[in-house]
Formats: sequence, structure tokens, C-alpha cells
Amino acid sequence: MNRKRSLALMVLLCVSIVLSACGSNNETNNAANGTNDGGAEPAALKKITQVTNWFAEAEHGGQYAALQQGFYKEAGLDMTIQSGGPQVSGVQLVASGKAEFAMAHADEVLMARAQGIPVVAIASVLQTNPIAFMYHNENKLAQIEDLSGKTTYILPGQPFWNYILNTRDVKGVKEVAYTGSMANFINDKSSYTQGYVTNESYTLQQEGVDFGSMLIADATGYNPYACMLITTEKYMQENPEIVKAYVDASLKGWNFYKDNYEEVNPFIQTYNPDATLEWLKFGAEAAIDLIWTGDAAEHGVGYMSLERWETLAKQMFEGKVIEKELDASKAFTTEFIS
Repeated sequence: MNRKRSLALMVLLCVSIVLSACGSNNETNNAANGTNDGGAEPAALKKITQVTNWFAEAEHGGQYAALQQGFYKEAGLDMTIQSGGPQVSGVQLVASGKAEFAMAHADEVLMARAQGIPVVAIASVLQTNPIAFMYHNENKLAQIEDLSGKTTYILPGQPFWNYILNTRDVKGVKEVAYTGSMANFINDKSSYTQGYVTNESYTLQQEGVDFGSMLIADATGYNPYACMLITTEKYMQENPEIVKAYVDASLKGWNFYKDNYEEVNPFIQTYNPDATLEWLKFGAEAAIDLIWTGDAAEHGVGYMSLERWETLAKQMFEGKVIEKELDASKAFTTEFIS
């Protein structure tokens, strides 16, 4: 009888040890996966901020999709998206350490680097730059030189405009500061205006204007990547795992937005109440054509090539947009693009 009791006790002891080991392994796995099945606190998310290059719009759709769908959270990131605007410089905020990431055009990155600001592009979004000149069809802009002697609404300090003035035979332009409003252009049918084909085209359609547009990229070959994701060299070198997580989640967001923009657009609208869903839909469909084109048609969203960067750096130097030649290879990296 004693032997039976001893055997039973030994069996119970073995079972207890096995169960204890299993529990220990589960706790280890849960900790590694950031889950909370054992009642422990989940792994803390890394707080980061990214600044868009304008008020919330379709050109930022993938970033908001990643936030809405929880892709940043899945990547271990507690993301705050800060809207840009006419008085907000994402480059400056990143350079000063007030934000970890921002959106900017490729020529803005090169201009910053020419000034000794070590920002670097870590992924592209728009392969074709959306900036265009808008015109009334009764006063068609057949070539860029037709701007000569005409009233043209331009946002001061734009790199593309300096490039045009220094490389093309464009003279005597009456420059008027572009404010984002189309009213003056609409009323003056002999004038031209800069604008995004993803945004201003919608406004002009709604106003019933008979208009056309000429992409700067098509007219001049000046085609910097647009709405790129950027950070600083220092942050990238010190936090490669965070940069990788950010890029992966952002590009996942863009791939989601491509097919599900109508699901995401109401979320974008919460960040920009002035945006209508119709305007966001128009912008999304126009932006998609500029994102998944060129190299991205083969390599996917985010792709950048050294050839494009070197061409742009050469254009900016020859067009006196920057005062010195730059090593374009240092302005971007593709190491974080899967």
C-alpha cells in the first residue's frame, strides 16, 4: 500500500514539473511576442512622430492607412501624425529632433543637404511629381516658354521655378504669390498657376473651368520624387530597427490604401475637416497613377534609384538651385525597403 502511494506521489510530482516548464515557456514566448496572456504588461510601444508636407490629403493616404489599420502599432510604434502646412517645415522639425520622420520632395532633401542639414530619404511615395502649370484652354500652355510675359501664380522659393528660370528661355513673367486659392486664376483667363494635378484639378472641375494642365516633369524633365519619407542620418544610424519598422508599416499602408482608399478617406477627413470625401477620392485616384508608375510599377512603392537622384542633383546644380555639386548617393538609402 505504501509503495502504491509513493508511486502516485512520484507521478503527480512529474506532472507538476512538466506543467511548470510549459508555463515558463509560454511566459517566455508571450514576452517575446509582446502578448499579455500571462497577465504581464505588454511590450511598450515606441513613441514617434511624423510630419506630413501639407494638410491631410490623399497624397498622405498610406500613412493614415497604416495608422487606421494598426500597422504602426503592429510594428511596435506609437505613431503621431502631425499635419504640415504653409508655415510648417517637416525638414526643419526632423533636423531639430522635434519629429523623427517627415514627408518631403527629393529636391527639398538635396537643398537641405546643400545647407549642411543631414536629412536622408528612406522611401519614396510618388514616382512622378504632381506639380503642374494650370491654364485656361483658350490660352493653352503649349510649351514652358509660353509663360514669358504672363501673370503666373507661384509659391515663392519653389526649386522647380528657379530651375526653369535658369535653364529655359522664360522672361518677363509677372510673378504673383500663390496662396492655394484658385479664385484669381479663374477670373483671369490669360494667367497661369502652379498646382497639384491631384488637388487643384478637382477644384477647377467643380468650378466648371475649361482648363488644362502641364506637368513640370513632362515639360522640363525636372521630376523629383514627391512625398518621400525622410529622417536624419543620426537617427537612422542610432535606431535602424525603428526606421525599418516605420518604413515597412508605411509601405504596407500604401499598398492597403491603393485598393481601399474609400475606407481610409473618412479617417483622413478627421484630420482635415475641410476635405470632402469626393475631393479625397479624386486625389487618391490621381495619386495612385503617379505612385505605381515608372520604376515602382516593377519594384513597388518606396523604390528609388541612384540614377534618378544623380540626375536631379545635376539639374539642381546646373539650374543654380544649389550652389555646389552633391554626392546624391548620400541623400537616400534603400536598405530599409523590403
